[in-house]
Amino acid sequence: MTTATAAWFCVVFFLLPGLAVSWVAGLRLPAAIASALPVTFGIIGLSAWMWGVTSAPFNLWTFGVSMVLALAVAAGWRYLFARKARRGGAVPWRRALFPGQADWVSWIIPAAGVVTGAAMSITDRLRWLARLPNGADNIVQGWDTQWHANLVRFVMDEGVASSTRMGELQNVETHAKLLYPSAFHAGTALFGEAAGLEPIRAVNIASIVLPGIALPLTMACLVFVFVRSRGVTAQIAAGLAAVFCYGAPQLLWVPDFVGMWPYLLAVALTGIVIWQFLSVPVRHAAALPAAAGFLGLLCVHPSAVTIVVLGVVLAWATSLLVRPVRSRVSDSLWLALPAAGAALAFIPQVLAGSTQAGEVASWSPKETLGNSAWGSAFSMDTRHVAEFFPDFDPTVMLWLAGAGALVLVLWRGQVWPLLLYLISLAVTANALEPFDNAFGDILAAVGNLHYNTGHRLVMPVVMCVWAAAAIAVAAMIRLVTLAPLAARSGKGQRVSAVASVLLAVIVGATAAPQVRAHTADGAKHAFTDARDNGRMVSADDLQAFDWLAKQPAAWEGTIMGDPADGYSWMYAYNGLPSIARHYLWPAGGDGSAHQTLFSHADFIGEGHNGPVEQAIEDLDVRFFVLSPASFWPGQKPQYELLRAFWASNGVTPVFRKGSTAVFAVNSAFTDAELRDMQSDGAEHGSDELFELDDAWQ
Repeated sequence: MTTATAAWFCVVFFLLPGLAVSWVAGLRLPAAIASALPVTFGIIGLSAWMWGVTSAPFNLWTFGVSMVLALAVAAGWRYLFARKARRGGAVPWRRALFPGQADWVSWIIPAAGVVTGAAMSITDRLRWLARLPNGADNIVQGWDTQWHANLVRFVMDEGVASSTRMGELQNVETHAKLLYPSAFHAGTALFGEAAGLEPIRAVNIASIVLPGIALPLTMACLVFVFVRSRGVTAQIAAGLAAVFCYGAPQLLWVPDFVGMWPYLLAVALTGIVIWQFLSVPVRHAAALPAAAGFLGLLCVHPSAVTIVVLGVVLAWATSLLVRPVRSRVSDSLWLALPAAGAALAFIPQVLAGSTQAGEVASWSPKETLGNSAWGSAFSMDTRHVAEFFPDFDPTVMLWLAGAGALVLVLWRGQVWPLLLYLISLAVTANALEPFDNAFGDILAAVGNLHYNTGHRLVMPVVMCVWAAAAIAVAAMIRLVTLAPLAARSGKGQRVSAVASVLLAVIVGATAAPQVRAHTADGAKHAFTDARDNGRMVSADDLQAFDWLAKQPAAWEGTIMGDPADGYSWMYAYNGLPSIARHYLWPAGGDGSAHQTLFSHADFIGEGHNGPVEQAIEDLDVRFFVLSPASFWPGQKPQYELLRAFWASNGVTPVFRKGSTAVFAVNSAFTDAELRDMQSDGAEHGSDELFELDDAWQ
């Protein structure tokens, strides 16, 4: 399957399950399409946990069972509403089950914008990816990306996808408990299995396609709820916002560069989920898809839920209570119903990971400010923006956003989008430079859930600015086409609407290439910077992994090295059984076999260090792979491994290529086997097998 074909398949694979469940539950087709992505991840996340408490593997077959159950629940939900509509016999069953035609017209312009915005980001990144080392199999030399790829491999190989069982992956020795949101990885593994892709290729394509679809769609949905209308102005603004978001460095390009792919996807779903919630008072059948979408957000990355909760609560307090759809009590109850349902479904996972909350809250952000905290937050100048986008100047967007805020407050009476922006701005500023007061403590309680980092917390700020700017442009288009005057007559309204749409198409067609051209250089740099170098995993490393994969003994035990040098990419790359699965150390601490070997590997084979030999036996280590240097500049090289191994009595160098070397543990092999491996290693690697050159000094 070509990369382009796989990308198209990825779109269908992730949209179809959520679309089907949403439509069967009672949503009309356009709304079902808009709801599809978060609902899909709600089904995947709950399914991954559900099968994780059984002995059955999580794969396409078991997920198929979950889909049948989800469709059955959705059908039952639809039947209940149809039965209610049919009380008294006045409404026939057909009309009760299919109440009215889908309102396609109001979705045409937003859909055009979403398709354009998605096509721009997806096609550009796929094209850049194809030109990088190894193409679609490129190894991203980032911190979290190794973990993401290894987790996808783990799901595909072991059938374990539950977020509560991630300790089995990270902590090979101890299986110490670890909760990690796994819906992104579980979905990617299913996609890889269905498309016949290896894990690295699957995660590379999914990390491009999923936010590429979600972000334009979430911006369109955000505009609809900001304006609280589906009129022509809202439609135009929704379409423009979906295109404009390509030019926001903080929304797509910086998050992709730092490798926070699940978090990026979760934030890119927030606008859709807010729209799902605020649609429920209008159409009560939307409560089930809203619950599934909210659950999907929790399962992809729980941190992003604060954006949804804040947005929905503010909209309820300042908009729904002021202008209720049906009644204040009814609207409030129906708004709370999907939140309660999703929370109940997620409780088992929350309880399993409650002990880890302090780890996220204790994260210390490292931001270099070129301005004050408020100034940096207001100008959205957070981590890596100036590095990749030195010409980024938000002045025009901020002025447009100010005009859009006036439109929302004065024309639509919508105060909550401005409040959402101001609160998000304050949380970001507090993360950059904590306020020394009680207000700062309250803001920190929110920021702690986002690792207290400005480049994460600024994302809802940017979304509010870009959405408001699009609303301002749409309002200007309506003014130019004399929409206020035309409102006095039906014919005038139609003429003005047609003129507005035509002008919007011209503006969008002009703006899209301009936004792309202004952003593409920085975007390409941000996308390729961690992908086009061999800083952690070089061509020599890959050759060593390939050589090891051909040694039967490599699959019979385990392989060890320094987690900080990236050796455990071998697990994602070809499934080799590395002990580490992340640049982070596995849990264990002092006294664990991993800690003993890592700190005292120079004693292997010396015959007078029982704990070291016992650690080799406990972990069944057959090989060591070393490839300096470490990930972080401040990390000290592990000299006990790098220098002593060349003169060790317990290990033998069997493969060498550049600065990458493979050592066999002598006690696991006969002398003849070691000589054969050395001969084969010299043939396929380097004949400088025994030389200690500058790379190892």
